[in-house]
Amino acid sequence: MAENSDHTATDHPILFFDGGCALCHGAVRRLLRWEKAPHNTLHFAPLDGPTAVALRAQRRLPEDQEAVVLHTTQGTWTGEAAVAHALNLIGRSGWSRTFRILPPPLRQAGYRLIARNRSRWFGRVPAECPFPAAPGRMQP
Repeated sequence: MAENSDHTATDHPILFFDGGCALCHGAVRRLLRWEKAPHNTLHFAPLDGPTAVALRAQRRLPEDQEAVVLHTTQGTWTGEAAVAHALNLIGRSGWSRTFRILPPPLRQAGYRLIARNRSRWFGRVPAECPFPAAPGRMQP
């Protein structure tokens, strides 16, 4: 799919995250550091940004705003499944397998616990704080 000006380009995987969450900002920075060449395909966007809004309007992104959503041409994953798929996409299949070793109910419960408490435990990012630096990899 070709990139266009209405922020709906999806020819690359996009990991949507809570743009105000300090834990999420740190996770994006870590994913960028962990990414192994030539896997520089993962892009990032805030869940409340224009790219997410446009994809929701097209029914290509879930209405409920999970803390993490991974959207690719092959499908869309939320929560801990999005994290596992993103790790695999950046060449960290060992970390991805670690997520999958745990039984799904345990993975989901752990993810929900952290997602529900992330702001209290890790804080919020001030509005003036820029998104993690990654020229060309951050979507609005």
